[in-house]
Amino acid sequence: MIQLKNVSKFYYSKGMIASGISKVNLTLDKGEFVVITGESGSGKTTLLNVISGLDSYEEGEMYIDGKETSHYLASDFEEYRKQYIGNIFQHFNLVNSYTVYQNVELILRINGYSKADRKRRIAEILQRVGLAAYAKTKVSKLSGGQKQRVSIARALAKDTDIIVADEPTGNLDSESAAGIVELLSAISRDKLVIVVTHNFEQFEAYATRKIKMHDGKVVEDERIGSPVRIAEENRSLTFAGAERKATGKISVPSKIRLGLRNTFNIIPKFILLLIVFLFVVVAVTSEYTSFQHSKEENSNLGYNSYFQNFSPDRIVLKKSDGSQFTEDDMKAIRQIDNVKSVAACDVLLDSLVNLEEGDLSYEAFPRPINEFTGKLVAGRMPEADNEVILTGDKEDYYFSDDMIQDILDKDYKVYVGESKELTVKVVGVAYKTYNQNSYTYGGDLFLNSALLQEMLEDTYSTNSKVTTTINGKAQEAAEGSAMYRIVPSDKVVQGTAVGSEELNNFYEKGKAKDQTISVSVKNIYYTESVSLKIADVYTKKNFEKLTGVKDYESNNGSIYINPADYSTLFGKGNYQATVYVKDLKELEGTKDALQTMGFTTLSLKDAMVNYVDDIVSIIQVPIAVLIIIALFFIAYFVIRLILRSRVSYFSILRMLGLARKNIRRILDVEMFTVINIAYMIFLAVVVLVNMGVIHVEYVRTLVEYLQVTDYVILYAILIVMGYLISGKFARSLFKKTAMGSFREEE
Repeated sequence: MIQLKNVSKFYYSKGMIASGISKVNLTLDKGEFVVITGESGSGKTTLLNVISGLDSYEEGEMYIDGKETSHYLASDFEEYRKQYIGNIFQHFNLVNSYTVYQNVELILRINGYSKADRKRRIAEILQRVGLAAYAKTKVSKLSGGQKQRVSIARALAKDTDIIVADEPTGNLDSESAAGIVELLSAISRDKLVIVVTHNFEQFEAYATRKIKMHDGKVVEDERIGSPVRIAEENRSLTFAGAERKATGKISVPSKIRLGLRNTFNIIPKFILLLIVFLFVVVAVTSEYTSFQHSKEENSNLGYNSYFQNFSPDRIVLKKSDGSQFTEDDMKAIRQIDNVKSVAACDVLLDSLVNLEEGDLSYEAFPRPINEFTGKLVAGRMPEADNEVILTGDKEDYYFSDDMIQDILDKDYKVYVGESKELTVKVVGVAYKTYNQNSYTYGGDLFLNSALLQEMLEDTYSTNSKVTTTINGKAQEAAEGSAMYRIVPSDKVVQGTAVGSEELNNFYEKGKAKDQTISVSVKNIYYTESVSLKIADVYTKKNFEKLTGVKDYESNNGSIYINPADYSTLFGKGNYQATVYVKDLKELEGTKDALQTMGFTTLSLKDAMVNYVDDIVSIIQVPIAVLIIIALFFIAYFVIRLILRSRVSYFSILRMLGLARKNIRRILDVEMFTVINIAYMIFLAVVVLVNMGVIHVEYVRTLVEYLQVTDYVILYAILIVMGYLISGKFARSLFKKTAMGSFREEE
């Protein structure tokens, strides 16, 4: 069954080469009870390890059932041990944290026996070796003789053709030793039993062959006469009606069961692993929080050239169908949890207006009066339509204690765009409230809705393409020029227009009066047009009489129309609105809610240009990746130290024939179980913090930036880390032979 031809095994240590066995030639068959003897260091254990595939060999050839093994890889020898070898070790090599039942069951799980088969076989075997009463007893509580019987039971359960035993009676008293020898003899009829011992006398009555080793060589190979036989019923260990029902492969449920069992069977190890992964969770979360906080701080330094008010808590809205906002729309938006306020006249938020009175000139953003939530430092709330509140920076010269009273109760000219002039009276003054997310400059001017509507009309006028078609020729109003600019005037009758004498040049007879012109308006929100009859043309002499405006030179070329017609062109409602959010960390959720309601959104936070943030991100992202990699290696080395206490366990699995990939899966289950428990503890703490049950500022700060996707990413990082750690540890286990790993652990 096994043949060795000139087989040699060498050991390498600190540059020195030592011979374990040298030029060994043996042929071993079924039915033999082979006893190998020799002094310590003679090579007998090395020979046994080579025969059982626990150690490799460097020279010669070993045949198994006539097949060469010199080309075998570690995985091939594991399969060989799984199919052919039942090991009985001098030091038992049992899993001390397992019960007697679990130790025997382990080998049956590895070989793919069904649950019913495992139960029946274990019961029969434990009865045969006299351990039925100890099935639920942990191995650590057994005597040496009992442990050796468990080792034999495990070897028998495997039901292989070869049983190898290394000093099976070395640690036992004479009575226990005699029982072990008798058990080994009982199974030698249809198996090859190979025993290594110092005490040949204990086995002499049962041995069929004696091999003596010296200095790594076989110096004696003697076949002995027929051994003394014991009663047939005592020597046969064939299992009643037990046809072997093994797949030869460990099942997925068994891998999961072993992984879960190993997670909890040594509580101190489990607690240490749990602490490590909790540390990893906190460290990764802390790094992410630090990164997000830094990113938020840097994003506050951004700007946007299209918006004057680029506060990061601002979201600009349009309706998906391009229609105007209604009061119902505004009401629905205000119902969203994270909405702090809604500004209907959104386009005015980015339109600075100038207030002028004497030497005072001040810029401010128009705001609806109902949005004023500050506290007046002087004056009163508006009552009349033209009364307003002005706010500004407390450090501004005009808002110093000495100047505030000079601002109050005065009429100011407010210039909007190129053509609009309003008169307002400041009756209240307040300091503008700035927060960490407010980056507008200038003050705020709080007005009633009528004044805002007038400003909105002129804003649409300023930001629209205005085309006047005169006698079939389209003329566009140019920015900064009075030519073909449309201006409202109470002097002009509705449905008519008054233009400059330049209009006469468009007609053959040089007469524009009573002709019809068309004025069309186009902007990003709407398109509108009106047809008007030219009521008259103005000259320098009659300009003021026809238009009501004194400055001819600055306004020559403008086309004056009735306010009602002007309102038709520009007096539209709100096509754009702004939402200010309460909590920036919930901004994305607020955007999602608005989009679900049918609005198109633009977050100013996302629309800002920020070179500082880009540069910092370029630096921080690689640093964050390096930190996570560093955490992986820190966690790996700590976990490896913890798992080193389990190297002997995994070495035992290898000795029993479990392949690397299966050991890896068991490790994966163990890692993932601890990771999931650590993550569940973390989530429970997060929930308690959010509920206000736990009041720890560090923990609250730690989780304040985490969104749902971040929890998913964090979990994925932990899973990947656990998978890599188990893989790296599994590889380290298989760098040496099974016996080499076991020796290193010892």
